Amino acid sequence: MRELPPRHLNWYTRLVLLFGDYTMQAGWLLLAIGSVFFWTTAVRSEAALWLEQQRTDWQKQVGVVLKADSINVWEKGKHIWKYEYSFALAGKEYRGVSYSPEKKFDPQQIVYIHYDPTNPNLNYIIGLRRSPYPARINLLLIIPVLGLLLVLFPLRERLKFLHILRIGDFTRGRLISKTPTGKTVREGSRIMPRHKYLFQFEHKGTIYTASCTTHRGHLVEDEETEIILYDHFKPQNNIVYDAVPNVPEIDGAGRMKPAPNSKAWTVFLPLFTVAFNLLFFVKTLLDWLL
Repeated sequence: MRELPPRHLNWYTRLVLLFGDYTMQAGWLLLAIGSVFFWTTAVRSEAALWLEQQRTDWQKQVGVVLKADSINVWEKGKHIWKYEYSFALAGKEYRGVSYSPEKKFDPQQIVYIHYDPTNPNLNYIIGLRRSPYPARINLLLIIPVLGLLLVLFPLRERLKFLHILRIGDFTRGRLISKTPTGKTVREGSRIMPRHKYLFQFEHKGTIYTASCTTHRGHLVEDEETEIILYDHFKPQNNIVYDAVPNVPEIDGAGRMKPAPNSKAWTVFLPLFTVAFNLLFFVKTLLDWLL
């Protein structure tokens, strides 16, 4: 490596380095699945409507069921029933929809309606739900929460990698120990053991150590000494170059190459998840404002 700090890393390479960790990818997958669930189901569940329902001074009015149909939502092995109804206030007709896990009413049957006197379009049949989804379905929000934890857990280490790659001084370290961790990683049909490696390097007459844990031992054992990048002011902040997942290759001029196009899959889930949530957030905000 001949490139002096601060080294240039384009945004694509930075994203690949930041999101290429397999644990983080699993987290982004759970976040993506959880985001779809949140915006399509959780925000429409009975739990999401509970606070609004507690703040409303509901009034009662008589209405009539216009239509009763089962929908393709199940609860305890039974279809959810959807009821369309209407009621009149001051000579004006209002309509609404309510739901129940079992059939309660037939068309043309008289029902009692709760409505918001400040906005009669906000209404429901007394004793029924305003949402096809029960409150307990929000327990599935554990999926995006778990995903978020898996994204945040390796984030500090990934940011450290990026920082040291940009500003780190170059040296070489000598392997002094290799210890099995008792953990394994599956790659296709292969199960590979993880080892902790300890390297030793010198800076201004002081000996420092650099460690890494990896299942790709052939990458950190292929040379007599390995590339170490370290913070000039805090040498204890360092990385074993070849142990960094998706680390840039070094070209013939001793410079780090941009990440190859084949690594684009590592940024798909993060970009999709962020864009999906941003789109629905803006849509929800506009609906609220309008």
